[in-house]
Amino acid sequence: MPIPAPTLDDRGFQELVRAALARVPVHTPEWTQLAHSDPGVTLVELFAFMTESLLYRSNRVPENSRLKFLSLLGL
Repeated sequence: MPIPAPTLDDRGFQELVRAALARVPVHTPEWTQLAHSDPGVTLVELFAFMTESLLYRSNRVPENSRLKFLSLLGL
């Protein structure tokens, strides 16, 4: 019986953007304009897109590699 492949992270693009924009007032309170056309929001969306691509690829690790990683962790 094969081990079911766990999903490492299932966040999507919109959730990543929302989480990043929620941190903006905490770290940069002087950035008050969070409009969709703002260049900073465009950068946040770019990084969210790249992060989503990495998460997709990390969730598609082959079964043999996943088993080896789990054995290295002692699981």
